[in-house]
Amino acid sequence: MEDLFMRSTLDSIFTIGFGVNLGSLSNSNQEGAAFARAFDDASEQVLYRFLDPLWKAKRLLNVLSEATMKRSVRTINDFVYAVIDKKIEQMGRDGQEFAKKQDILSRFLLEREKDPGCFDNKYLRDIILNFMIAGRDTTAGTLSWFLYVLCRDQRIQDKIAREVREATTGDHQDVGGK
Repeated sequence: MEDLFMRSTLDSIFTIGFGVNLGSLSNSNQEGAAFARAFDDASEQVLYRFLDPLWKAKRLLNVLSEATMKRSVRTINDFVYAVIDKKIEQMGRDGQEFAKKQDILSRFLLEREKDPGCFDNKYLRDIILNFMIAGRDTTAGTLSWFLYVLCRDQRIQDKIAREVREATTGDHQDVGGK
């Protein structure tokens, strides 16, 4: 279940935040799937750095886990910069229509157009990755725990089922359970 939540939240973050369909759930986007794997691998390697006193030596020699980390970071950067470049191209092509876009990356690009010196593509990459880091694991973890707690308490299951029935039958007067 956790993997499903991880992929689902990753898709949601990319759609809402950057206007891109990553296709993690459907595996419809090969570049997106490679990006997701690289992101998972890099996150795992960061964790292992806390446990491995030799990680700096491995990085210097570009061996073992640090070689994997380097490849993962390259894949992540290539994908994110391609997303940014595609958005910039779309902005130049679509003009006024682009200004109506509500995703976060488009908003930043429109702001940068007003003041070209305010930030570069590296800054935009950092924004994208920060949204991913902040949103994916925390949301997926929360959903996983929600299901765990839900499965342990029949009273809560019954209450949620009742609220869903009320919300879907057209009687919306007291969905909150007051």
